[in-house]
This record gives sequence, structure tokens and C-alpha cells, in this order.
Amino acid sequence: MNLLLIFTLWNAVFILPASAQEIGFDQYINAPYSSVRDSLINDGWKTVPNQQIQDTSLYAQDIFNERYKEVVNCISMERDQCQFVLTKNETIIIVTTKEKTLNVESIVAKNK
Repeated sequence: MNLLLIFTLWNAVFILPASAQEIGFDQYINAPYSSVRDSLINDGWKTVPNQQIQDTSLYAQDIFNERYKEVVNCISMERDQCQFVLTKNETIIIVTTKEKTLNVESIVAKNK
């Protein structure tokens, strides 16, 4: 995975992230990512395509090839989980999904 993307994700998750509730994303928790994504795009959020998809899991590559170019990576073990990146103005959000249904588990936001 590209070093800039790793640094961006590290900062977004571990350095003073804003809560989903603070920014108004709490209504998306447990909703399907497809509908959450559509709502976010309609609200001006832009997907951030993963330029290093070849360095991710095969599961993430499948998700990428199916539709979601903004997938960062996925794990498929006991509990399936994927992360997606979107941006708007000076804010980055990391959307984490759960299970093969890709229901939203959390949204973490950080100012760039």
C-alpha cells in the first residue's frame, strides 16, 4: 500500500478523529454501504480511488473490481470487514463495514 495512503489512514484513525455523531453520520450506522455511499456522494463527498489495489487482499480486489474503487482493504476471516475512503473539502472519512453484506459499522472523520 502506498506510504501516503497509510499515513493518511493512520492520521484519520489515530489522531484526534471526530466522531460520526459529531459530524452527523450516526444515521448511517448499520445501513448498507451502497446506500450510504450514494447518500454521501449526493451530499458532495468524493470517493478516493485506491491507486495501490494490487497490494491489498484478494477480497478487497474483488470489491474494487465489482464497484467500489475507494476500498482501502478488506479482511475475510471470522468477521469480514472493509474500509473505504471519501473526502469533502478538508475532511477525510474512513467508512468501516462489517460482514459480507457491507453494512456500515463506523465512520471516522478527520480534517486534512
